[in-house]
Amino acid sequence: MVHERDDRPAGRSPQPYPGVATIEGIGVEGFPDPASLFERVKLEARKAGQSIVFYLNVHVANTARDRPGLKSILAKGDVVYCDGAGIVVAARMTGQRLPRRLTAADWFLEMLESFAQDGIGVFLLGGEPGVAERAVRVIEERIPNHTVVGWHHGFIAGDPRLERGVIERINQARPHVLIVGFGTPLQEFWIDAHRHELDVPVLYGIGATLDFLSGKVSRCPRWVGDMGFEWLYRLLTEPRRLFFRYTVGNARFIGRMLFTAVRQRAATLFKLARRPRR
Repeated sequence: MVHERDDRPAGRSPQPYPGVATIEGIGVEGFPDPASLFERVKLEARKAGQSIVFYLNVHVANTARDRPGLKSILAKGDVVYCDGAGIVVAARMTGQRLPRRLTAADWFLEMLESFAQDGIGVFLLGGEPGVAERAVRVIEERIPNHTVVGWHHGFIAGDPRLERGVIERINQARPHVLIVGFGTPLQEFWIDAHRHELDVPVLYGIGATLDFLSGKVSRCPRWVGDMGFEWLYRLLTEPRRLFFRYTVGNARFIGRMLFTAVRQRAATLFKLARRPRR
């Protein structure tokens, strides 16, 4: 059961941000820069009750299409932000606006540093055994005053006893933000299943970020991601695992968005044609 926390740090209110869109029935927010997202997460950590933070990219959208339960879970998110160039393009195609993609691996350390400045405690949960430990060593080198209060690997879902122990360990650590890096859709389903057992103000599903931070998976150059080709870089580095996701998956998504755009355009023309002439 989640109780109201009395140790939530005071802080600044986030600046206004532009961009809200609906992609295949999933509401998604666009932030102009990572700092705006950090401030929003900190705001959620200071509120009474519990907040959920998710992201939306093409893989998540495709998975939600195939597994409607995921779409329902995303609808419960207090923040669902744009993490993927494909979502920015899809918004533009359907007459909406999202300012940019925000991918956690690009700025995860900056976010932890921002949290540390405001006393926001963080627990890291994810990756194979050893990944979280290596990630924490990187954090300790880069952010000596970090506020990471605990960590554990993410291979817990198949072991109820271990899972129960990890949940108790998280609650004892009393973080303000729990980072869950299981990948989609496991992290979303796990958060939804266990949110009421976790005494944590913010539950944040963050994907494979700990794998990138620990060095387990190589990260594409920032400029490649900014151009919208992170998917191609990852496909070239992990072709066997990601071939279907980034070839068939991307084509499926763009095809659906084209159909939606054409249907919207046709509906607009139909309305104009039916408008009485003066």
